[in-house]
Amino acid sequence: MIDLIIPTYRRTAILRRVLPYYLAQQYVSSIIIVEDGPLSPEVAALAQEEMKPRIITIATGRQSGAPAAKRLGLEQAKADFAAFGEDDAFPAPDYYARLLAHVREGRVDVASGAVHYLCAIDEDWREGSVARVVDRPTFDIAHEENGLMFGAATLSVYLGRLALLLQQPPDDGYRGNGWREETDPLIALWGKGRRIALDSSAVFYHLPKDYQQGGGQHARSRFAYEYWCLRNDAYFFRKHGESLKKLGFYGPAFLFALKQAIARWRGKISSRLMPAVPSSAVTLPRPEMVG
Repeated sequence: MIDLIIPTYRRTAILRRVLPYYLAQQYVSSIIIVEDGPLSPEVAALAQEEMKPRIITIATGRQSGAPAAKRLGLEQAKADFAAFGEDDAFPAPDYYARLLAHVREGRVDVASGAVHYLCAIDEDWREGSVARVVDRPTFDIAHEENGLMFGAATLSVYLGRLALLLQQPPDDGYRGNGWREETDPLIALWGKGRRIALDSSAVFYHLPKDYQQGGGQHARSRFAYEYWCLRNDAYFFRKHGESLKKLGFYGPAFLFALKQAIARWRGKISSRLMPAVPSSAVTLPRPEMVG
């Protein structure tokens, strides 16, 4: 069975809407909602200890960032497998079941799916438009095998055995916007010889920007966002320099961070100068389709 961990910060209304998609997933024992800060009455009211899967609500006590919330969730988990969710996104019907099959059968140690970023969605969440699909591991793939793409790190909504994830918990040294905090545990595990892979047939839907108000790294100015990206990239390189050198990235830490920033800015400029890629219309899954 799986314990799902969903960190949240000031997005209770959206969390209520995405929660049915998590509740309807197969093989889930508990959903652990971790509020970053004191436990609010609105989040506490989501707890359902008697239902299956159970909803457990806990809190960090003070605003500490997503890594601290995720780590607390891992410490509270009891199932053999643990996975992460997000409070502004929702999984396709078979998302966690697909990941679980890969890990349980020994094909990988940690797995995630692809993330489809929606630019529009109707009021009933039945139809939407996908603006961008991220379906490759971070730092590109090392090789493909049996439909899986193996690399040094995958996306944030990943699943693994609880005992393994506890060996490399999220690091709250990633401050501000939390840039790289999701990649950090994965590249650390990869550096220790663990197999990290992405299954592009497992799909997670990320809500449009209009739904991202309130918390998370999106609620920051552009200047602050870029500052924390630079700072966290430098911290990331200092921690994982040896692994990054194997991937073709070299220091010192500030140079690595600056190169990452230039690549990020170049991508943003290119996307503005190039003709817009048409979004693709999709029929979205419903919670009742799961199970």
